[in-house]
Amino acid sequence: MAASDIVSDRVLGAAKSWYEGKRAKTGNVHTNIMCVGIAVAELLKSSFPLTEDIVRSEGKTQVRGLSGSLVSRVLKEHGETQEFTSEGGRTSRGTLPAAQEFADILNGLFPNGLAEADRTEAAKALESYFVRCIQLDYFAKQRMKVDIDPSKPVSGIVSDILQAARRRSDRPTGAVAQHLVGAKLELRFPNLEIGRDNANAADQQTSRHGDFQLGSTAFHVTMSPMQKLIPRAQDNIREGFRPVILVPFDKVQFATGLFESEGLGNRVGVQSIESFVGTNIEEIGGFEAGDIKMEIARLVRTYNERIYVSENDKSLMLMEPEWVVGAVGPWDPEGDGE
Repeated sequence: MAASDIVSDRVLGAAKSWYEGKRAKTGNVHTNIMCVGIAVAELLKSSFPLTEDIVRSEGKTQVRGLSGSLVSRVLKEHGETQEFTSEGGRTSRGTLPAAQEFADILNGLFPNGLAEADRTEAAKALESYFVRCIQLDYFAKQRMKVDIDPSKPVSGIVSDILQAARRRSDRPTGAVAQHLVGAKLELRFPNLEIGRDNANAADQQTSRHGDFQLGSTAFHVTMSPMQKLIPRAQDNIREGFRPVILVPFDKVQFATGLFESEGLGNRVGVQSIESFVGTNIEEIGGFEAGDIKMEIARLVRTYNERIYVSENDKSLMLMEPEWVVGAVGPWDPEGDGE
């Protein structure tokens, strides 16, 4: 193992111990601690040991260089584009003591100093670690924030939701798409039982012939149509079912060509998820703006209910705008009322 790797391992071990020591009894870690980790990593790029004069800003009351823009830049450098705290913990009274504490821990690891190459690699490792902490302890626990504008076509709202899922580091677009389709089916067919299964449940586990099955039609929801859909569609046809493949708008042409190349072009339906959900919601609303707005609110709430019931990751739920809550009423998923 290279010397720089040994140094990085020691620094990461200390960082993890320090970070986990800040975890509350509820399991949460304050965002200020995550920001401090990023800031100290940034300081380590150019200085060691991390003395008090280096850690403190010119005014001596804040952490040098710490800001919302710094944290945002580091997150983007690591491929994370979701919005984090705008202040970055810069003005919190507890931020500076936390930074000094963490700096002292790192200083104590290497009393004889660090070579520039080792310091640089250790700083990179720290950045990656604290970015991952933000992703796991913040983003993964937040509902998805989407500008749900009822004046837009519903297909556009669905597209915005899928785009928000794409921007997440864990890319949960498949689960989001499946539950949007499920929510739409629940609203369109209120007297039928629409499965509320985990998005990862295989067809065999649910005894269905697709992600959803209504009458003799099997619906398959996928964000990335691939060759493995061919035998599934062939099985549907052989067993007397009509396969319908639901894909993102920009994948419709590819999916259509995929089935045409196998001679199934006239046996398999291909539709975009955006139009499949959007058109029906507007139809249910009678193509009247006020009624469509209500159906959009019901779609959002039904989607959230499906996520709450069937998925372990509650961060897949959508943040409900005030107008949605006003339309369909408050909802306490824990059942305690509001």
